[in-house]
Amino acid sequence: MMARVLWRWARVDRRDLQGNVLCGYGKAFAYARYLFVRVVDAAAGRRWLWELAGQVTNAVSWPNHNKPSETLNVALTAQGRRAIGVPEQVMAEFPEEFRHGMAARATLLGDTGTSDRDAWERGLREPHLLLTVMAQDPQVRDRRDATLRDRIESTGGGLELDYVQDAQLLPGPRGGYAREHFGFADGFSQPAIRGAQGPDTRKGMGTPGRWGRWHRVAPGEFVLGYPGEDGLPPKTAPAPLAQSGSFMVWRKLEQDVDGFNSYVAEQAERDLPGEATEPELAHRAELVAAEMVGRWRDGTSLVVSPRLPPGGNKRQRDRRQINRFRYVDDPDGLRCPVGAHVRRANPRDSLGWQGRPTKRHRIIRRGMPYDKESAAGRERGLIFVCYQAEIARQFELIQARWLYDGDPFWLASERDPLTMGGGQSSAEGGHMTIQGTPPRFLVPLASFVTTRGGGYFFVPGVAAIRALASAYWR
Repeated sequence: MMARVLWRWARVDRRDLQGNVLCGYGKAFAYARYLFVRVVDAAAGRRWLWELAGQVTNAVSWPNHNKPSETLNVALTAQGRRAIGVPEQVMAEFPEEFRHGMAARATLLGDTGTSDRDAWERGLREPHLLLTVMAQDPQVRDRRDATLRDRIESTGGGLELDYVQDAQLLPGPRGGYAREHFGFADGFSQPAIRGAQGPDTRKGMGTPGRWGRWHRVAPGEFVLGYPGEDGLPPKTAPAPLAQSGSFMVWRKLEQDVDGFNSYVAEQAERDLPGEATEPELAHRAELVAAEMVGRWRDGTSLVVSPRLPPGGNKRQRDRRQINRFRYVDDPDGLRCPVGAHVRRANPRDSLGWQGRPTKRHRIIRRGMPYDKESAAGRERGLIFVCYQAEIARQFELIQARWLYDGDPFWLASERDPLTMGGGQSSAEGGHMTIQGTPPRFLVPLASFVTTRGGGYFFVPGVAAIRALASAYWR
């Protein structure tokens, strides 16, 4: 018992942990580039890993006003580990979902139809190694990119650059939260982590407890080698790789912005009988969008402000209170629909038992929007990135059980209204119920998000990168 208690208060070694996992880099690093590298020669891949171990950005806090101009982080898929020579007996100690990879589990995740893995972009079906460059200036990002490409070319074919993806933060109005392309504030509802408090930690970012309290989440829910919510470190990677490691999910999600805006406008016209004015239609469209998402565009929950846009009281304007709400105060979904996107993705206490059924299923999100003009037209979407200790228990449960399957919320065939609207009839799952007296129904409901590819990655600690580079298994 004493060992278990001590584990609960263990401090994460930030020198060994890669950056942007427990504590994000922040809005200053607004420009990202993701480089997917294929390992052709195992020895060349290991030599490069050894070099990268001395270059990756760790999680040590930066002195005030002394942030670096850029950051660099590295992650490998199961295929990438095999490519650098990791034997199957070592790989067998990793979880099944990581070993098989995202593409093999696409059906479980709801990646069907237009999101089918066969339609994923080339280079995002079976990636090996991912380098993430984040910078405060796009020119700095480009210089680092050029250096990395030169090193890849110097291997004479031992490494190949498979795919490159840029992303960039979309600033909110008047210095508010960054936005995603549907226009909603994003990235602020992160779990508060024990021992990793940052300037953006607020009430409501942990897990709900009794008597109105909020509890911070144990670091072992996201970083291997440290205690999880059960008081024990997760056993999802073999030594010496487990210490300071984390599993990362990377997904490219294309957003149909025009389709989403047209849909909420059409629903507003159906809801308002007779000759409605333009302001009335605009407000109704905003309400429909908020009901689908579960928050207004500035991030205020419908639990707090169910019918009118934010701005009417101090609590709505106070950013420190934006996450301080509970779904137990709205059990029937009369304020925030039970099937709303954010309510499904993070049910808080809506599954009962003071939120205990959800506390082991949190993830840390570090995504970024992307926007690209090409001959084929404009492509907009989100690079979804999340970290966790167990992909199956965390990301996959959220994606497959809470978003893709309505049963946990007593919603039968209803799926997530943003990402999985699905078919063209209620029988096919393409509908959403807006609870009320009487209830309203959004039918038909199409999907406004399409998966373009991705992978399951392991983010090793700095010491683990060197262990991989030195072929420790020999």
